Amino acid sequence: MTSFEHQTDFDAPAGLLILRGNGEIVEAPRFFRRALHFSQRDEPPSIFHLFDPDDPTYLQLHRIFCHPYGAIEYHLRVRGLFGSRHGFRYWPVDAPSGHADDASAFFLVDDSALLQSHGWDLRRLRTEILKDVQDSLSSYFKNRLATLQLLAETLRDAPEIAAESAPRISTAVTELKSALNRVITGIEDIETPGEYQDSPVRLVDLSSVIDTWGTEQADVHCILDDVHPSTMIRASSVERIVLPVVENALDAAPSGTTVDVTIAEIEEGFVHFEIHDRGHGMNERVRQRAPDPFFTTRTGQLGLGLAHAKKALRDAGGEWKIHSHPDEGTRVTLLLPSTTASEVFG
Repeated sequence: MTSFEHQTDFDAPAGLLILRGNGEIVEAPRFFRRALHFSQRDEPPSIFHLFDPDDPTYLQLHRIFCHPYGAIEYHLRVRGLFGSRHGFRYWPVDAPSGHADDASAFFLVDDSALLQSHGWDLRRLRTEILKDVQDSLSSYFKNRLATLQLLAETLRDAPEIAAESAPRISTAVTELKSALNRVITGIEDIETPGEYQDSPVRLVDLSSVIDTWGTEQADVHCILDDVHPSTMIRASSVERIVLPVVENALDAAPSGTTVDVTIAEIEEGFVHFEIHDRGHGMNERVRQRAPDPFFTTRTGQLGLGLAHAKKALRDAGGEWKIHSHPDEGTRVTLLLPSTTASEVFG
């Protein structure tokens, strides 16, 4: 029976590794022996055997770290394990008295808990990144599908504009197909879609479309207030401004509540949207920063929805106001330019 088998079996986080001149292990901490399965080896291994990848589990030098004061620290990892991670760091020390003159000693520290913690952090980070990507893709495809739905609603109620609407529907489908292809294969389509084709939609068609934007948590209820059948609004305004604001309201809405959207036509060529949720509301600091890129109070979100909407709103020549107080919900008022069928189609 070797000397390392006589050692006290307590789980100390550090200990001495003592080797003879030929590499034979004279003494080793319990955590080291357990991680490298000494009890399952036929004979006391030498340190050289433990670096043999053909005899798992085995050691692998991970890195060498030189401290500012000159000490050199070596980091090892244990390979060939299933479902767990082990690692050690060590540095040479003087061999204790009583050992052979050719004996070498190293102070060995168990870094397994640290490695596992890093592994958990990395897995959590990957999960958060995947969630962010999922949210971004979901929002992108939902926007594109909303455009298709709006175009289809317009074509259904006004078949006389089929010649103008059909090419736009075809372009929107091509864009969606191209986006799906990039997600699945990472390869651009040979035939890439052309520039974004904006298209007008009638306000009277928006109610049935916006009502479908609800989630399992909260519904959306859209009301039309004094809207003329011929008044239209650009699809990009609905897709890039109204939809992100409604999605933000849905995120804030308590379970079982409804986000109310009211659409009213006002004079001087503008449409008035009011989006009201019954969430916790925002204090003044959060309200002022809500449209800023990457600002969010929710985990797993990128904080880009309202930032993109703000830029699109500026490009469209519209305005918005955000009214919110803690425990009173949030009300967003949008003013967007409108148009008519005669202006669009002559």
